[in-house]
Amino acid sequence: MSNAPLNFDNVEALRKHMLLTMTQMAKLLAVSRVTYAGWVKKKPIRKGNDSNVRAVLRKMMGIMTEQEWPSPDVIAMPSAQRFDSLVELMKKDE
Repeated sequence: MSNAPLNFDNVEALRKHMLLTMTQMAKLLAVSRVTYAGWVKKKPIRKGNDSNVRAVLRKMMGIMTEQEWPSPDVIAMPSAQRFDSLVELMKKDE
């Protein structure tokens, strides 16, 4: 496991690429929107959250590359439907 701190500029780039709101990203990471926004503003991430966040990000990267997310049909979906679809894909990967 990497000891390098997470770079939330990269996490934000991933979030935007996957067409997620900050609230949706926070839900995927199992934290509040305020906590996620704090990380984006360079606040430290607790050790307990770090491993979970890294695991979720690995899943998201896998979906982005293997499923070519977001495909044109995904882009056409309303935001809530797109989020639900992503959650389903992430559950299949468990």
